[in-house]
Amino acid sequence: MKHLPKKVLVSSLALAMMLGAGTSAFAKDNDRNDDRKESHSNNGKNGNNGWHGQKIQFNYRDIQSKDMEWALRYIADLASRRIFEGYSDGSFRPQNTVTRIEAITAAVRLMGLRDQAESTTEMQTQLNFKDANQVPSWAVGYVSIALKNDLFGESETMVNPNTPADRLWATTLLVKALKLQNEAEAQMNAKLTFADSSKIPAGAVGYVAVATQKGLINGFEDNTFRPNQPVTRAQIAALLDRAGDQLGNSSDFLITGTVTGPVVNNTLTVSQGGQTISYALDPDVFVFRGGARVSPTALQTGDVVKLRTYNNEVLYAEVTSYNGTPTYPTNPTPTLPSTVNTGVLISPVTSSTLAISSNGQSLSLPLASNALIYRNGGQINASALQVGDVISTRAYNNAIVYVEVTQPAGTTGTQPTFSRQVTGTLTTPISGGAMTLTSGGQLVSLSLNSNAFIYRGGVQVSASSLQVGDVMTVYAYNNTVAVAEVTQMATTPTTATGDITGTVASLANGNTVVINNGSQNVSLTLNPNAFIYRGGVQTGAAALQVGDVVTLHYYNNAVLYGEVTQLAGGGGSPLPAITQTSGSFLSTTNSNTLSILSGNQVQTLTLNANAFVFRYGAQSNLASLQPGDVLNIRSYNGSVIFIEVTSTNTNQNGTVSGTISSLALNNQGKIATINLNQVISGGGTQLASYSVSSSVTIYGDVSKLVANQQVVLTLSGSTVTTIYIP
Repeated sequence: MKHLPKKVLVSSLALAMMLGAGTSAFAKDNDRNDDRKESHSNNGKNGNNGWHGQKIQFNYRDIQSKDMEWALRYIADLASRRIFEGYSDGSFRPQNTVTRIEAITAAVRLMGLRDQAESTTEMQTQLNFKDANQVPSWAVGYVSIALKNDLFGESETMVNPNTPADRLWATTLLVKALKLQNEAEAQMNAKLTFADSSKIPAGAVGYVAVATQKGLINGFEDNTFRPNQPVTRAQIAALLDRAGDQLGNSSDFLITGTVTGPVVNNTLTVSQGGQTISYALDPDVFVFRGGARVSPTALQTGDVVKLRTYNNEVLYAEVTSYNGTPTYPTNPTPTLPSTVNTGVLISPVTSSTLAISSNGQSLSLPLASNALIYRNGGQINASALQVGDVISTRAYNNAIVYVEVTQPAGTTGTQPTFSRQVTGTLTTPISGGAMTLTSGGQLVSLSLNSNAFIYRGGVQVSASSLQVGDVMTVYAYNNTVAVAEVTQMATTPTTATGDITGTVASLANGNTVVINNGSQNVSLTLNPNAFIYRGGVQTGAAALQVGDVVTLHYYNNAVLYGEVTQLAGGGGSPLPAITQTSGSFLSTTNSNTLSILSGNQVQTLTLNANAFVFRYGAQSNLASLQPGDVLNIRSYNGSVIFIEVTSTNTNQNGTVSGTISSLALNNQGKIATINLNQVISGGGTQLASYSVSSSVTIYGDVSKLVANQQVVLTLSGSTVTTIYIP
């Protein structure tokens, strides 16, 4: 087995943005082994970035909607090269965030190194990262190759394979994959013009500068870069394809030419370099023309096309121009808003175009067919706009979706204000055409236009795709949301059980609580009976205030208890804290107390009547506890609220409990026999007599060994070897 020197994953920002969606080999299905077999069935070097004859999937069921049309050609082009695909269940999951291991895998494939990464030698590499055990077996070779190609930094000690890739990390990774490190290092002192450039670390400035100059990535309409915003698979598809055009190996199996005649018998004829060549079309060929997928017969003589082939069969065809006229912008921007424009309408709206005069210039702006347009307090059709109207527009993905007349033609003076902009955290799921946000510590409720434009992760989505905890800016007219843009997507914990500390970001509503943990919001589900403590007393989740610092414990994906460790605004007296105790279970008394052996000392703890009990990973009850069970216990203000059985004592032959009836001593004054009153089924009692070992071990206060004292006995056969006195 090969050992690699430890190198470090510099917080490389870029590639995750271009890389996000992996092939089925690193898609996050439940059965990764099956995915690997599907995508890596043959490691022979047949070219085409590791494609070995498997069927290409283009018809992902969740990218067929109109709001995903902009990403279709990027996804199809990358899929034809086996760089970036979907999942074995037929989905692409365009709105899912991308993990770092997916991004690294895509980067290596984009560089044309897939065969090396999937070789037996590389896959058997012993990685020296501290979290190497968290790297999936199929991805070991990719991490190894990434190290050899300087995609990791010298001081990186963790891969963090399951961490969502954010814009900054992805950008840095992308620049490194393009071998532009020298250019980036030369621009470390560049002045970035983003409004939030102060959030970009000094050591990453050069990478962002190069990425923007090369047209790999851009900012948002408010001139922010949002370095910590996670990247979606749809966004990465576009970025990967854009970056691939700048790599030397992007021309592998690429043909460009001009269509010379109609498609006949599934054969396409093109003129290339003065020669006419015929190509057979794959039965499922993906043809992109005029901004949409079309039938191969829609190709026209004179179309300039880009073809991806395998074994002389066309898998992907894209019309790049009609007789030299580009079919789409040369530098498309599918990642989110284009701009906000304000001006005076200078001509009637025709052919879905707004013509305005703005700052002395005439602008012709494309208008989305379903744009929301408002004038004089109401929604109107585009034809109702008047020449001379002063308008404010908002555009996303290169088309205007919102128009507001701020000064109708022919009017003077101050006009009523109908529009409203609110930034806040989504507090409840969208329901009944209503949206509730927490903004400035207050709940804000707004109606939702049935045709509202909703953007999440850079793509248009339905309102139902919004997640509690999403931070968003909404643009409303007459308190009805017309446009909503998620600026920071909520996440969920990466593990099913654990503790998390953060600041309450949204007023708790229903069964969900949202906290800000570092740079992102985390949404957690509350157990209906969760213990929530604030100000030293038990409260409900509704008592939590925005700004409270809380520690929450979740088990099996549900919060069981939480404590406010610092009240919003700070100050106040020191607050009690949840304490942790461990020990071996001895007994309970009337469900009010719990006796354990901890550090050879018997401790009696007060039980909360609603304490959570978990045994073998499932919620249980006090009656399921067995003497000798090893317990992890959490208490607040001296009251037990959580008990988890972490192991059972398998060395005991048996345990019994009861109250002492009498003791018999031997001639040496030691206990020879102990008689117990034991509870039997039905609630009655019986008297049982047990012999006591001469070497018996007693835990607790021996002076309490008197009639009616509760005890627990450990037996070896029928002989008592240990006595526990609660």
